[in-house]
Amino acid sequence: MPKKSSRPLQAVFEGHCSLEIPDVDAAALSKRYPLRSEIIFSPARDAITIADFDPITTPHYETELGPTTVTNATTVHLQSSQSGDLSRDGHVSIPVVLRFDHSFDLPFYEEDSDLRLTLTTRGPGGAPLDARGKVVLVGEGTFKGGALAGKRCTLTYAGRVSPLPW
Repeated sequence: MPKKSSRPLQAVFEGHCSLEIPDVDAAALSKRYPLRSEIIFSPARDAITIADFDPITTPHYETELGPTTVTNATTVHLQSSQSGDLSRDGHVSIPVVLRFDHSFDLPFYEEDSDLRLTLTTRGPGGAPLDARGKVVLVGEGTFKGGALAGKRCTLTYAGRVSPLPW
């Protein structure tokens, strides 16, 4: 149960993430990757924000770009995070924008893509923050811009939060 405090609580989320992009044939994108995020709980412990996010980089893989095949590695960065909700029963909801930065560069073409989604414990496969700090956040969205524009993506973040907000 969240407790009141006079100041925010800085914490760490450590675990792994996985993503699925059904329209992309890249085994490198469907692996599990280690994840470490700095998070901040509000003084009232009823809001949560992802403050920082260690970038995730895939191994190199071949991908089709129009009539051409290119070698690519994708690095995922946290572009922004809004303040999300933490309920009394451990459910979490955090709106984020992730930037998918592709290693190939083409003149006059912005190849990088943004993914706006809400990471939540209430989606299929999600699990609320428990007394041991375990939590599973899931999110789904559609890429905007770049090589992945219009493609759907499902993300799963599973791990442990420390210290706990209560």
